[in-house]
Amino acid sequence: MVELVLTINDKDGSYTEHAAVVLASIFSKTEQTIRVHIVHDDSLSEESKLKLTQLVDVFHHNILFYHVTIPGDMQEVAAGVHKIDYWTMASMYRLLLPIIIQTDRVIYLDCDILVNLDINELWSIDLGDRYLGAVLDQGENLLEYFISMGLSAELYFNSGVILFHLDNIRKKDNWYGEMLNFLRNFPKMTMPDQDVLNAVYSCNYLQLDQCFNTFAQNELDLEHKIIHFAGDSKWWDADSPHAELYNNFRAMTPWGWGGGYAPEPVFEPVQAVELPAPEVHFPEPPVQQIQFPAPPVQEIQLPAPPVQEIQLPPPPVQEIPVAEAPAPPPDHIPVKRRHRRKLRRTLRLRRRLRRKKIIRARYRSIKRARRIKCRYVKRRILKLRRKKLRTVSRRKHVIKRLSLRRGRYSLKRKHKRRLHKAG
Repeated sequence: MVELVLTINDKDGSYTEHAAVVLASIFSKTEQTIRVHIVHDDSLSEESKLKLTQLVDVFHHNILFYHVTIPGDMQEVAAGVHKIDYWTMASMYRLLLPIIIQTDRVIYLDCDILVNLDINELWSIDLGDRYLGAVLDQGENLLEYFISMGLSAELYFNSGVILFHLDNIRKKDNWYGEMLNFLRNFPKMTMPDQDVLNAVYSCNYLQLDQCFNTFAQNELDLEHKIIHFAGDSKWWDADSPHAELYNNFRAMTPWGWGGGYAPEPVFEPVQAVELPAPEVHFPEPPVQQIQFPAPPVQEIQLPAPPVQEIQLPPPPVQEIPVAEAPAPPPDHIPVKRRHRRKLRRTLRLRRRLRRKKIIRARYRSIKRARRIKCRYVKRRILKLRRKKLRTVSRRKHVIKRLSLRRGRYSLKRKHKRRLHKAG
């Protein structure tokens, strides 16, 4: 049985519809029985739960709902991350899957995904002793951003499609404490959940083929791929070139049935299994080792799956000193030759960046000295101009007073002459 998990935070009421379209695309291509785990918060309504249950029942698969409350210590640390309001606190759910889902392995998918292949191809990949399997991120190369947080640009993977080996993660010492320390030490990260997963698990993960997580483009061959609409343009947008395909899968869900019509499933599953109740109990973990008891098995009747309130106890946290430089990957991980070439190229890029910074600093100092000198010259010129204007104004005042005195003296002499002639 394929174990599949989706996380839902449905504030505006449309996110559950997108999750249903993802499930419809999977059910239409997969013959194996699938158990869907829905991890959600208070925003998921009872009406949306009923519609998801109807969709799964039509295709003869199974579904479980997990109402999760984030532990207090993680909620407190995540609240200090600057981008957490943009991605919502529900993005932290995928970090807690080893505690929430009590299975050996599970496939995690974002809700902006189109699955155009048999999901059993991804499920059948053997991870061995690795923590997870993922595809290298196809976004922009942010070398300085990775270096600032101690991440490897050569190993950085995308978290939209992940095959988790939960048992191997539970065996890792203090995996929960490492996540908390990374969130606490780098609050300015732009993609909190993806950066944390890379910081904790990128040292030991399996790089999957790009067909399992291909970023969407306008002109793209969709055959035998898992398409990830990771950018701002989603495939449910009206102007998207893939909007017609989205509407076709939407017509297979209760949101697109209309009039109570339900379509027939494309495949009849190999074997239908009655579900055990997800009675997950989290006892107080020991100081150094966390033990996860197996869930009890009970038969239940579908289509009304049980809904549980799960309070997650805070796992033990050990303070880990943050190293100034990123630790090199362990020796037991095979490194390909092309990775060595990329590492040498990374070192060359670092040297170039350092030289550029030195040149820029020198340029700024020269430019500042010129600016100060120019300012001093301007002040000197203004001072000389003011002094010259004062001198000119004083001269004009003196000339005016002298002219007035001469005028008065000449008038008195003329008056005396006239009086003398008259006498």
